[in-house]
Amino acid sequence: MMGSVWLGARWNALRLVTLLTLGGCGGSDDGNASGSGGSAGASACSSTNVDACEYPSRGLSFTVRQGLSVTDALTGRELPLLARVPDGPGPFPVVVWSHGGGFNAAGHQNSVEWGEALAHHGYAVIHIAHIPLTAESAQAFCDLGKVPPAECGTSGGDEDATGLVALVKTRDVITVLDALPSLSDASVKAGGPAIDLTRVVVAGWSAGSRAPVVTHGAVFLPSPSAPAMTMTHSLPVAAVALSPMGPGYAGFFDDGTSNTWQNMRGPVLMLTGDNDIKPSKPELTGADRRIAFEKQPADGSRWLLYSHLPPGVGSHPTFNLEDQSSSDERLSRLSRALRSSVYAFLDARVSGDAAAQAWLDGDDAKILAGDADWVHH
Repeated sequence: MMGSVWLGARWNALRLVTLLTLGGCGGSDDGNASGSGGSAGASACSSTNVDACEYPSRGLSFTVRQGLSVTDALTGRELPLLARVPDGPGPFPVVVWSHGGGFNAAGHQNSVEWGEALAHHGYAVIHIAHIPLTAESAQAFCDLGKVPPAECGTSGGDEDATGLVALVKTRDVITVLDALPSLSDASVKAGGPAIDLTRVVVAGWSAGSRAPVVTHGAVFLPSPSAPAMTMTHSLPVAAVALSPMGPGYAGFFDDGTSNTWQNMRGPVLMLTGDNDIKPSKPELTGADRRIAFEKQPADGSRWLLYSHLPPGVGSHPTFNLEDQSSSDERLSRLSRALRSSVYAFLDARVSGDAAAQAWLDGDDAKILAGDADWVHH
């Protein structure tokens, strides 16, 4: 069925296009992800009827495709990819996903919960493995970020200590973004549908939340003495940042005069909370993470779901959807609110769905999450 497209040991543009054209979003007759997925703006949502608050998934089947990679032109690093593609005709929107933590050769296998949730809802998800650096590739990135030799490192493996991880992960995401137009052309030449380049999203959790904000205009310091750096990319139309980083971490800053987020473009959705705590770094609180939202321009294209579940009721992985099957109703409700917020945000801001926009404009997310803020500015 796939023919010679899948032959050969190295990356081939038609290879990923074949992958992408195998599935569509199924949200409408032409396979595009449109329509509210069953949620209506005027629902019976209330504190006594929280089921009505949920923005439901379309529940589409999808296919997992592995054995893919793309090469970073700067360093020659070959980045493994995993894609979850809805079954059906295309074209469809694409979510480029950046994994949490530091560098990981198997990182494309992470965030299964979000990958499955988004694919079920009609979005093709491309997960990247941000592979470890060699001495040569680390130097190339330090040269790119004008990092002094004494600061060219990750401070003993602490991915939050400097902006080097943000630089590398954003570069990896840009490598995939830059490949999408040529992949679309190759798909058309092969007789398949075009990739919908008007509906590309960058998303990620924890350390993976850096690329979504940086590609949307966030400024960061690759190292303490390096000059501020931007890596904006024009292709993504929306960003989703789960457990974003606040000032003082990952090269992000707020010096009272300027800050990392002041020139970010929207639309942007951020999700965090008081319980968004890592045991290994308790000083990084949900309140710190919230600053990444508060410092953005108030132009009407920003949303924040902020949970007030206390530390110890769930934790940092809750926002990676790892508590969605919890027997604790508080965590189950928050997980449903996280999913619903992302579904509605993408449907409204990426696909222009009016019912999804009505959901965003209401209080369903706040009510469903329980004790939470649902902020729009």
